[in-house]
Amino acid sequence: MFLNSNTTACILKKLEPLLPYPINIMNYEGMVVNSSVPQNIGEFNVAASNYIKQLHSGGQLPVENFDGIKSMCGITVRQRIVGAIELENLRPSDSAYLSLSKTIAELMLEQECMFEGNAENTTSIDDLLSILVGVHPLDPSQLIDDLQRLGVDLTIPRTTVFIQLSKFDMLERPTGSRKIVLDQKQYLYSVKKFLNQLPSYFYNQQDLILSDVSEQNAVILSVNRNENPEINALRLCKLCGRLVEIAQKEYCLALYAVVGIQCNQFSDYERQYEQLVLRLTSGRLLFSEKNVFLGNSIVLGNYITHSSRKVLQNIVSYVYGRLLASKMSETLLETLQTFFECDLNITLTAQKLYTHRNTLQQRFNKIEKLTGFSVHSADGLLTLRLALLCYNYLQAGGGDHPYL
Repeated sequence: MFLNSNTTACILKKLEPLLPYPINIMNYEGMVVNSSVPQNIGEFNVAASNYIKQLHSGGQLPVENFDGIKSMCGITVRQRIVGAIELENLRPSDSAYLSLSKTIAELMLEQECMFEGNAENTTSIDDLLSILVGVHPLDPSQLIDDLQRLGVDLTIPRTTVFIQLSKFDMLERPTGSRKIVLDQKQYLYSVKKFLNQLPSYFYNQQDLILSDVSEQNAVILSVNRNENPEINALRLCKLCGRLVEIAQKEYCLALYAVVGIQCNQFSDYERQYEQLVLRLTSGRLLFSEKNVFLGNSIVLGNYITHSSRKVLQNIVSYVYGRLLASKMSETLLETLQTFFECDLNITLTAQKLYTHRNTLQQRFNKIEKLTGFSVHSADGLLTLRLALLCYNYLQAGGGDHPYL
């Protein structure tokens, strides 16, 4: 802890209303770092320098000065002498002011040390968590020791959650939609405010949160509240649903989340960040209208995001080549998309498309004629679904970076 102009300015601001004497605050070398008499700042106080040297020599740490100077006291923080305070022209009868100034200064500096320590611990935890959910070192013993030193118990079962924030282009309101205009600075400010609030929703002492304002995301390792992993996952899905609403209403942010696996031991955490990003990408591909996903239920999307662009193009060309060349391509693709979104419910699909069931069946027949695959057979349905996902993924610019 070193005394600087900012730190001493805070101390001076606190002391001046309480003390009827001019105040000088010196660093451990005896230089006046701050003073209620501006012209004193920067001067070398010989008496203070000698006094601090005497204290450093191993003697007691008296409140008053030695050598007959009764207007000075040392400032000690965590058993280290960091400077001194002088009250000019202090009367002997007012020596209590010196004790008061010493106490206030040391308390303020101790508080600052605590803040700095917490910031250092937070940084250390963030760095360690980045490795924990990333690629583990060949010898993980040091990582495990560091996590344990910071109070992280890896034997406690945790479920992984990934949250991604993004901008709203248009925000729907009960009275209609309105365009959201947020510049990058305002957007990142909202992201920072939201991420700072996450610990209030994941409040268990062993819940771990790794947030990244620059990437607008967060990984949460949430301690299981129930022995049943599925119940924990569903609870987290419900919580993420609430966060979607909060992000939208209070921060004008779009939030997407995926609940991952349960981690029971150190090795389970490896590459979880990569897997969570992959699952979220897959979930949004499979269910574009949803914001929260159960990661373990996503299969086809994972296959697509792992495949190369060339493979995806080949699948689309093989299944939908003739259909895409037809004049009805847009209508037929919309019909298939709606059919899958309605969980294969023909009545609901017809309602959403504002068409008759017979017309819908005619479109299915047309799709079968152009592709060779029927929605009424298991193999045909799966093939059409997979190819449509590939098509949507390519249309959205996917395929070049499988993990994004």
